[in-house]
Amino acid sequence: MKSIYQHLLILFILLVGAVCFAQTTSEDTDNWDNVMYTSNKFTYGTKDWRHSAEFQTRFNDNLSALEQWHIEYAATYLVAKNWEVVPDFRYTRKPNRYEYRPGIGGIYKRIYKESNIQLVHQVKYQYDIKEGVNNSHGLRYAIFFNKVLSDELILTALAGGIFEFGKNFNGFLGLRTGVSAAYVFNKAHSVNIGYFYGLLNDRSNEYTNIGIISFQLIINISREYKYVPAKYFSL
Repeated sequence: MKSIYQHLLILFILLVGAVCFAQTTSEDTDNWDNVMYTSNKFTYGTKDWRHSAEFQTRFNDNLSALEQWHIEYAATYLVAKNWEVVPDFRYTRKPNRYEYRPGIGGIYKRIYKESNIQLVHQVKYQYDIKEGVNNSHGLRYAIFFNKVLSDELILTALAGGIFEFGKNFNGFLGLRTGVSAAYVFNKAHSVNIGYFYGLLNDRSNEYTNIGIISFQLIINISREYKYVPAKYFSL
């Protein structure tokens, strides 16, 4: 139980930090935008590997405009009971350009069967290749707290941030925190609905606050895993 409290303390510190940081930046900007992420994700897993393919659309300007759509593939290797390695690749289409994003991440997870809790730490490096814009490097960290309430319902709380490094900008790029609920209809179908608060740096230290409505349909083709995989989603 001590280990659970340590993980929860990290999540709590990140949540409080996000709120405090948002309050300090709100003095410099009154920007707020409501956005929506909708996606359809397919997963396939067998023994040590899990594969996923996702198509996602993002709407901004208070849900009035299409910000972007992207296709992302991830291949997760279950290194051991508590560790996963995740190489991935994303193709993004924006109104005025396209982007490619190869990345690789590491995941550490702890599962507490007696309390139906899973805690996940994710660290990820990404390289953003942008049409007509200088390329950049990104480093992400996020923590996920998953609580299984029943065979059908799973609750998640998360907090995470990203830093960017490149010719145009070096520093803190944004954060995201919030909650979601996954409802499992059967072994093949589930939905994930969430609401998140985000803070985005426009790379000149002007910040925009965003409220994110998220809806994801997940179709599991196979779940024959060697270990219980980490439950998390791409930020």
